[in-house]
Amino acid sequence: MQNVLIIGAGLSGLSTAYTLRNANVNLTILEARPRLGGRIYTKKENQLHLEMGATWFGPQHTSLLKLINVLNIPYKVQENGREAIYDFRPNGNIERFQIPHQGAATYKFENGTIDLIDALHQEISASIMYNEVVKTITYDTHFKVKTESNQFEADYVIVSLPPQLVHDSIQVEPALPDLFKDLLSSTHTWMSDSIKFSTAFASDFWKTNQFIGTLMSPHQIIQEMYDHSDLNKAQHGLVGFLNSRYSHVNQQLRKTKVLNQLKSIFTNKSFETKAYADVNWRAEEFTIHKNAKSLVPHQNNGNPQLRTAFYNDRLFFSASETAAQTPGYMDGAVHRGVEVGELLLNKLA
Repeated sequence: MQNVLIIGAGLSGLSTAYTLRNANVNLTILEARPRLGGRIYTKKENQLHLEMGATWFGPQHTSLLKLINVLNIPYKVQENGREAIYDFRPNGNIERFQIPHQGAATYKFENGTIDLIDALHQEISASIMYNEVVKTITYDTHFKVKTESNQFEADYVIVSLPPQLVHDSIQVEPALPDLFKDLLSSTHTWMSDSIKFSTAFASDFWKTNQFIGTLMSPHQIIQEMYDHSDLNKAQHGLVGFLNSRYSHVNQQLRKTKVLNQLKSIFTNKSFETKAYADVNWRAEEFTIHKNAKSLVPHQNNGNPQLRTAFYNDRLFFSASETAAQTPGYMDGAVHRGVEVGELLLNKLA
């Protein structure tokens, strides 16, 4: 029986494990974090769910939708209302604009994106090892993978980490070709430039007949914001992205500034904050190395050379950024994760 090792328990790695669920292999997943999901992260506080990572998808994301439908995970349309607030302060005013009609809907999971991760976890047959930070991958007749505290052996290795993180954090021997290493280091990591925030309130104080929470601002701390309420669970929420200028301040200060911006916009409203959280993904060491170079968003995402297999087709790279379809999104993670799983099934047949 062949030993298959997946490095990373995010959506791509779990999609590969799902594809291999009925294969006659010993399957192990190494995860650096103490949780599943990688860049999918739904934080739960007092029965509230705060979306910290990947959230939205659309009808063009066919690989993701196929998996969601097979796993029977409920999702709904993201409602943005008919008007958006644009906060141009301090170089302008607060103004309202009509939102242009969008031909394609945007969806989100009813109970948080973590539903997808939990559903995959229930379906797979693998040993998952948490808090295992991979440092070296060595190949001779088989692989030896060393973490900070353990060593694992395998016949096949699938690296589902962001390419840039692989380059900056893992030593591979024999060395990969220089051109491929340069490509890894020059492939942008999805979410790495984002500060995602999510809030929950006692009421949906921001809603009117036409405005339900969509906000844009080039200068204030909130750059993008959308309604993230769940009326079935009596959760009234907002979610979005913060200005990267605030990446070097602590979460408490960011929270204060977010709430102050909301108070300054909705001056005739009072509100009770039930929960707040944010994640500065640039500071997430298992998403991107602290010394990683800055790249153009989506730079080299989907480059076909990223799908090259090495060492007699025994080492594969499968993060979302490597996908031929919608690279850098949840759909790309599923598409590439399943693709690598099917490649292995064919080799092992």
